[in-house]
Amino acid sequence: MRLADYLLHLDVQRYDSVAWIDRNPNGSQSRAWTWIEVQRLTAAVANYLRDRSVGPGDRVVNLGRNSLAWAALDLACSMINAVHVPVDSRFSMSQQAHCIELVNPTLVFSDSPMEGESCGLGQLTFLPHCGLSIDQIVSPFSPNDLANILFTSGTTGVQKGVMLSHKNLHSNALAKLDAMPQSHDDHRLNFLPFSHAYARTCELTTWLISNSSMEVASGFEEVLRQAEYARATLINGVPVFFESLVQKSDQTQGARSFTREILGGQVRRLASGGATLSNGTRTRFAKIGLPIFQGYGLTESSPVICSNRSEGNCSSEKYREANLSEVGPPVRGMRIRIDETGRLWASGDGVMLGYWQDPEGTHAKIVDGWLDTGDLAEYVDKTKDAESTAIRILGRSDDTLVLSNGYKVPPLPIEQIILAESWVSQCLLVGTNLPFPVLILKPTEAGRAMRLPSQMLLRIEEILNEFPRVAIPRKIIIADEVWTKENGLINFKGVLMRKKLESYYRTRIHEAYEDQMV
Repeated sequence: MRLADYLLHLDVQRYDSVAWIDRNPNGSQSRAWTWIEVQRLTAAVANYLRDRSVGPGDRVVNLGRNSLAWAALDLACSMINAVHVPVDSRFSMSQQAHCIELVNPTLVFSDSPMEGESCGLGQLTFLPHCGLSIDQIVSPFSPNDLANILFTSGTTGVQKGVMLSHKNLHSNALAKLDAMPQSHDDHRLNFLPFSHAYARTCELTTWLISNSSMEVASGFEEVLRQAEYARATLINGVPVFFESLVQKSDQTQGARSFTREILGGQVRRLASGGATLSNGTRTRFAKIGLPIFQGYGLTESSPVICSNRSEGNCSSEKYREANLSEVGPPVRGMRIRIDETGRLWASGDGVMLGYWQDPEGTHAKIVDGWLDTGDLAEYVDKTKDAESTAIRILGRSDDTLVLSNGYKVPPLPIEQIILAESWVSQCLLVGTNLPFPVLILKPTEAGRAMRLPSQMLLRIEEILNEFPRVAIPRKIIIADEVWTKENGLINFKGVLMRKKLESYYRTRIHEAYEDQMV
């Protein structure tokens, strides 16, 4: 099945149900689109593409931000079996140019018409309904036909075009809905970009399949303003969003008044992906009755490999214990294995067709049908089978610190324990080619006022007492700078840009080492 089929075979009972809400800055609705209107709009866009000689297999690049027009363009490409190639509007001009050149598109859309374009993305919603019936517009397809090319975020190098089929996209969304059921009664407040696999599957496609409703906010501050009016039941985020939410609430209202009302009061499910969420943040939300459901995956797996499961949808006893542990067990249709080096591999319906025009990269990433995630992981309960136990992500294998004595230290588990301390804002463990780890730490204001580096080290030794002594940092560097997207030290998902941070603090790292050796 392809995604457009959900519009082609729309349940007549859903025709007049609200599918999408456009909202004015003052919170009022500027336009509410019903599902039958979304169907007609998509047909008009599909006809527009066909009139411009876009056919099966042709690439259509989309540089726009999230909108109903974005969704209609995606579904229209699905309808005529063209390939939708969304490119993150936050990419630099050179990155966008690289993506466009790589796929050689038939058409390029942006929010406003560029030179040589006859129509901007925003203008698609004004297309007149075509005179053709939908059956005359639809093109034949195979489930394994290429549907999307999604670009990786480029944190480990140049962006790669991940080829995802109709089967990839459809099966992975069904797997996510199996873990976290949604219905037509749900209303979603979205702010994550559809151009990345997380929102592409866990927001846009689940919205379509469940026939729920959606509205879009443009960023963190707008989410808070819009939440009051949207009264959403579902919100997906990344760790930096949830952590910022806690910090902002504490700064403006005080720690004791952190309540679900800050998100409109109607939220029944929060979900997080893209990076590891700290246990402290998860605990904070759980205390107000909003446990954050976490998933794990990557663009190359459409993206969901593992997910926490809703208690009401744990179909067997083996899933119930793992439903909220770490990133959960594998989702339906996906299998995992952890090799002798601790490296995580995945196979199943969500695994990509390959990288666009990169057979060597594809063969290096997919070995005997198994996708190399590049991450280190462990089973939470080693007595359970791999299908039923949750897994714990230990970080990227490339991030593992190799000390000068040969000892290997995955930094993420250590950083997560340190971040759970209320006096710690941000931290990074470094130590490759050094005889011991060094911790770069950004304390909170309370932490800066209350603790000296020597006191911090004593506390860190105490909370890391289960780790080998060689893995515990012996020196702390107090960071004065806040690590933000703007200064390039974290990415938009809140993931630390480790190489940039190590380079930024290189001099102080070596000074800390030399001081310890004196």
